[in-house]
Amino acid sequence: MGSSSKQSHKKSWTGPVLGVVAAGLVVWTFTELSTPAANLEPYNQFQAIPASTTEPEPPAPVDTMSTLAPAPEEVEQAVPKQEPTLEDNLVAEAVTEPKIDPATGIDLEKELREARPKTPTGKDLPRQTLEHISKGIEYSEKGMFNHADLEFEKASKISPNAPEVYSLWGTSMRMAEKYAGADRKFKRAHELAPNDAEITLNWGMARLFGKNADGALELFKETVALDPDNHLAWNYLGKAYGLKKDYANEETSYMKSLELKEDFAQAHFNLAVVRSLQKKFEDAAPHFIRAIELDKQFEKPFVVQFLTAMGLKNKTSMKEAKLKETGKDKAHDHDEHADHKHGKGEEHAKHEPQETKPSEGSDHNMEGSGSNIVKTVTHLNGQVLVNGEPSGKRGVVYLETTNKLKVPDQPTQNITITQKSKQFLPGHSVVMVGSTVTFMNEDFEVHNIYSKSSGNQFNLGAMSGGVQKQITFDTPGPVVLRCNMHKDMVGTLFVAPNGYVAETDDNGQFDLPVVKSQDYKMGFWHPRLFPQEVEANMRFLNLTGEDKTLKLEIQTQSDPSDIHDLVDGTDYNEIVDKIETEIYGAIEHWKLGKKYSSQKRMLTAITRHYDGGGLKDAITKSFSENRSKNLEDGLDKIRKQIAGIDKSEEVTEASLKFKAKRIIAQLKNNVRELEHRLNPDKKTTQ
Repeated sequence: MGSSSKQSHKKSWTGPVLGVVAAGLVVWTFTELSTPAANLEPYNQFQAIPASTTEPEPPAPVDTMSTLAPAPEEVEQAVPKQEPTLEDNLVAEAVTEPKIDPATGIDLEKELREARPKTPTGKDLPRQTLEHISKGIEYSEKGMFNHADLEFEKASKISPNAPEVYSLWGTSMRMAEKYAGADRKFKRAHELAPNDAEITLNWGMARLFGKNADGALELFKETVALDPDNHLAWNYLGKAYGLKKDYANEETSYMKSLELKEDFAQAHFNLAVVRSLQKKFEDAAPHFIRAIELDKQFEKPFVVQFLTAMGLKNKTSMKEAKLKETGKDKAHDHDEHADHKHGKGEEHAKHEPQETKPSEGSDHNMEGSGSNIVKTVTHLNGQVLVNGEPSGKRGVVYLETTNKLKVPDQPTQNITITQKSKQFLPGHSVVMVGSTVTFMNEDFEVHNIYSKSSGNQFNLGAMSGGVQKQITFDTPGPVVLRCNMHKDMVGTLFVAPNGYVAETDDNGQFDLPVVKSQDYKMGFWHPRLFPQEVEANMRFLNLTGEDKTLKLEIQTQSDPSDIHDLVDGTDYNEIVDKIETEIYGAIEHWKLGKKYSSQKRMLTAITRHYDGGGLKDAITKSFSENRSKNLEDGLDKIRKQIAGIDKSEEVTEASLKFKAKRIIAQLKNNVRELEHRLNPDKKTTQ
């Protein structure tokens, strides 16, 4: 049989098989959450929970600590006890939950045993409370949930205001599939500790397993707001979107989880599933392969059938599995692909699986840098189409290194953006992260420059003619420049992450002639794209030294002249409230002789809330580094006096509260001024 007839035959069966696999995925996702987790999370937080006021204290912490450890991956890796039977012998195997957490290598059962507080230490919870909690955990492990309830109830009577008790009780009830009861317990824990991201995460999982999609979405969104770097929370958020069949947001959530933890097998698997459901088969394949490479439990029958249909049968290593090109001339391949793409977009999902789809970046193999490298540098170019038309200028194609580190000879720029004739000149600029921009007013009238863009908020204040000010941009992302005195003045600046960046021309074409051959996260930004559209079009790309031409096709709901900003939605008043709670709590514990917990609370106020919550950075960018440092020093003064480090004056409860009242007032004043600067259009009431 000739080559063309073989290819024709392969086309005839590839489409139907992928269709069947897609149907299997629909059934699989519908049933995936039907069986809740069989194991209780490892409660290793008990090793840090104090018990008695007579016990010796552990050493002061060097960083912030949380009251509850995050739930392990094995909870969300629960799988149906039996996969559905599909046409063409697509029968899935029964998969049991692993005893080893594939994401961390932790022996879950051993962790449970070792985490139990056999010898309570510390001071926050009474010994009797910990003893009842320990028994409750033990009963839960054995499936004796009624006995566990009695133990947790006794613990709650001794320590009625301990959020740990109710959170653990809720987790036990979730194991017992008593979702309504679990919801009530987590609600109480949340009332007692409203800013504890781990409580909201566990509560969200209880709702997720209880099929309460809206409730789970609410809590996972709250979790990622409290802890944006929690890869588990982003993964669960994706699952909650999946229950709503909101595939776009589901996909974005999994991508965020992988951005935070690339070797998270479950997120790779989930991303592959949701892309397959959307018939993005070639985009799904590398993530199925990566999931199997990380954890063999994901080598499910329907996945094997899927990879077989894609021409990747028996290839479960990223070092050998790569969507191959046909033996045709590459140039001819690209031309044929382009013609096919413009002609029949949907049919491309059923296209010859050995042909690449460069427009989707699916020919990467998701392995670490250096694998399959044939040349140390790659020439990358291509074209970007937005709604079928060339993107035009102001488009930015960027490659971010997967390890977030700089590439060799990565430059930084020192550029000037002027305000002249009531315009920003140039109207659009691109710089690498770490670059410095000088803003200069060349008009006779007074101007002002401010930005509300997330991560790059600032306000330079009134600038008369001839005045110039500088900002160094250390946070990558788009920056929309505005003048609150002239509302029509709008400019854009894109701060590229570590890696490579290229701007598109009038025809939407871009060119990166010398790129280090390795893995990248590839993105495209244009002022007209909504932030979620930018996220949805992120992809992984593996460059091996073979020259590559891509065609990126972006869809948007906006008009060509639109400018969309990723605005910082941080509630800085809420951050100050958290700082105030921790400071006065620290003073109270200091008064009771609880040195460890008082120092811990002050560290939490400074590192988790003032710095980690973004307030310090916002004050630095909008006012000055000196101002933000003075405020931090004021907070640290209280910490040092509580810890006994600063002995320059007598420390009393009254003196500590006086300093606390003063620093909180200063923070609130700064937040009021900050809000006015970041929202100059908003009228303030006296």
